Amino acid sequence: MKKLIAKKDFTIDGIPFVKGDEVEVKDISIVKKLNEKGFIEPLNFKELVIIERELKNPTKSYKKEEE
Repeated sequence: MKKLIAKKDFTIDGIPFVKGDEVEVKDISIVKKLNEKGFIEPLNFKELVIIERELKNPTKSYKKEEE
């Protein structure tokens, strides 16, 4: 999965992240919210779709589709 990097300091579910940290989440709705609010480095539609697929089916690799 593409690394989600914090663009600014924030907290999710009591876990603080500072700018530059890798953010690990398991829910696509949280990823979308962080992306919309600018808390993580911007993701385009294709990247969001690939992340959503990977979160739903972690055993399958979607890496080829990223290229």
